Amino acid sequence: MPKPFPVRRIKNMLRKNLSDTQTRLLLILMIPVLFIILTVGFSSYYTSKDILQQELNEPQHQMLTINMHSIDEYLMESDQIAVKLALDNDVYRFLTNQSQYSYQNIKEIYDKLTTITKNSSVIQSIYIYNVNSDSFVAIPQGFSSSSATFNDAEWISVLDEFNETSRVVKYRDLPNGAKYKGSNISLFRKINLKGETRGVVAVNLNQAELFSKLNSSADPQSNSMQYILDQNNTILHTTKNHTFDPDTVQLVNKEVNKGNLSDITYNDKILLANQMESDFTGWKYVSVVSQESILSKSKTIRNVVFVVSLIALIIGGIAIFFIHSVELKPIRRMKELFSVDGDPHYRRDLFHLENIIDDLVSDHAQLSQLIKKMKVEAKSKFLYDIYIGRLMNRAEQKEKWQAYFKEWNEDNIQLLVVSIDNYPFWKENVAGNYRSVVKSGMENILTEVLSTHYSVEVVDIGKDKMIIIIQHLEGKINVINHLKIALTHVEDILGFSVSLGLNHTGVSLLDLKNAMNEAEEALQYRLFEGYGNIYTKADQQEEDKETNIEKISSLVKSITLENPTQSIDDVTTLFQLFHESNISPELAFYFIEQVRKVIFTENKDVTNSSFITAEEIRTMNLQDIANVFKGIISERIENIKKLNDSKRYVMCRKMIQYMNVHLAEPVGIPEIAESVGVSVSLASQWFKEEMDDTIYGYFTRLRMERAQELLIKTDKKIADIAFEVGYQHENSFIRKFREYKELTPGKYRRLNAVIENKE
Repeated sequence: MPKPFPVRRIKNMLRKNLSDTQTRLLLILMIPVLFIILTVGFSSYYTSKDILQQELNEPQHQMLTINMHSIDEYLMESDQIAVKLALDNDVYRFLTNQSQYSYQNIKEIYDKLTTITKNSSVIQSIYIYNVNSDSFVAIPQGFSSSSATFNDAEWISVLDEFNETSRVVKYRDLPNGAKYKGSNISLFRKINLKGETRGVVAVNLNQAELFSKLNSSADPQSNSMQYILDQNNTILHTTKNHTFDPDTVQLVNKEVNKGNLSDITYNDKILLANQMESDFTGWKYVSVVSQESILSKSKTIRNVVFVVSLIALIIGGIAIFFIHSVELKPIRRMKELFSVDGDPHYRRDLFHLENIIDDLVSDHAQLSQLIKKMKVEAKSKFLYDIYIGRLMNRAEQKEKWQAYFKEWNEDNIQLLVVSIDNYPFWKENVAGNYRSVVKSGMENILTEVLSTHYSVEVVDIGKDKMIIIIQHLEGKINVINHLKIALTHVEDILGFSVSLGLNHTGVSLLDLKNAMNEAEEALQYRLFEGYGNIYTKADQQEEDKETNIEKISSLVKSITLENPTQSIDDVTTLFQLFHESNISPELAFYFIEQVRKVIFTENKDVTNSSFITAEEIRTMNLQDIANVFKGIISERIENIKKLNDSKRYVMCRKMIQYMNVHLAEPVGIPEIAESVGVSVSLASQWFKEEMDDTIYGYFTRLRMERAQELLIKTDKKIADIAFEVGYQHENSFIRKFREYKELTPGKYRRLNAVIENKE
């Protein structure tokens, strides 16, 4: 049966067109070009997707790490306080005295708990529970002789949860009566005496302060959030600006536990997750980021490339037939004129492919440049991961070394740690936006000097430090001489000095981490020997560990801000002992850090601009550290002098003196302000700034303290005592006393009498 006419016609037309060499060549070229366009389009999408995921994952991981460490520091600080309370003598007497309670003992414990909560921003309240007598001493509740009368006693069931551990951090529901005194998150520490559990310290934490640094990404397009799960997968806290429903949380946890950190699909959204678990609490810190908004442009590019490729294919087909029917028509006419119809082969110029080839070459050059840049960044990240201990797997180290340093040998690698001397001084004299440029200049100088005989790779690890790995190209070259030249050039050109720590022998790839540690330990000798030098561990002698250690330790403990004048002399003596004693730099830095904490952490006069961290201290020599410490202490002395001589302070002391004299009189703030000759508003402002309390609050506290003394030491009636401390009505006095002590005056007197009888 004959085929339909249109089909036969199309078949003949295709056979005729494809019989020409030019047409076949054009078709053969068009198909690979189409394949290349599609390959580049899709590979660009997936490559950009992988890079974007890595760029998203790294900051999220760093943010989780910072937040987890911040929360763990708060919790470890609270745990240290709980340990100190567990070892406290007053707490010991409270737990072991079964027959009677000492008022003085309870008061000492209560005062200590009050001091701790006032000095800590994260601790909201503290309970101490006596297991045998079922009694409590708590802040702010005070003393309770039984759990039945203590308004927040349900937590004592935590005793069953300790098992092998002596510490528990958990979420708990508060009873209605303890909403403003307890906390949903508490740290419990067991107190054992002679192998028996005798008590529990409960530290209730301020959730707002504890989780204050837990924030999502500042980029609104990232659509990210963070949340914390406890050991029972209960959500403890989520960031405020995003809300993910429980089903999303459950799905993310399930996928992360499987090891899937990307392409988690939920409700048509692709999520990227990170999860970290705290060794201290067992809490899980989870970060979730939606990738849709970030990958949408890459998807658009992929789709556009696909559509353009299809259009190009269609246009190419049309072009083939157009070229054959129109463009080659003059050639066919010439063939007819010259009677060459019998020759089936004829040639055509292929110059039109030049533009396509130019585009391909340009794309290849750009791709090569991008790969080269990414390889440099990958090298730096590889060395940095080894430095911080993130990359410990030997097989992975070898694999990445072969990928990034295939032209290097795996043996005979030398490592340098480069550090800017006296970094606080350098930072003060180099503008923030110019520091990276200066460090780049330092890197270029070191690289230029060393690269004449070594392969060199430099990694900037932030602030004052750089890590450099080198490997000699041929023969044995004295690296020390080259490094001395480099240090001289840095100081001459850039105007500041740097010091170098060097591992003394070449090491293998797998020993790079040890070599980094060795170089950093050698660099610590800058403390004693000064700036602009090259240090190797092999050059250092063994230290005498016993020399003057006790004397140094005693001096460190004596340095306080209470007697700054004596502290200056102690600092001078301490640093002289460092010069004379043959101790290790690490031990010296340990003692220096104790002094730094006293001077900078406990000194309210220190401004942010003058604050120096422990890390910055390690870039300085002994003389400069001593000068900084003595300078801060001298400023403290000057501030104390100014404070003592200030008009406001003198006025405040006069107002307090007036309060003490007129304690029994019904005087108010106007009379107190008039006693020093200033207005009420000005007197209130000065008193608040100098004494950190209001005039009314301070005067009330003086009256209540006088009332306590009269209740304990005299048998006077409560009405008479109220009159003696300035209250005309007994009910007003009772109400104010109960606000101050959480007990009525009568109960306070009876409780004190019971305690004295037991004693």
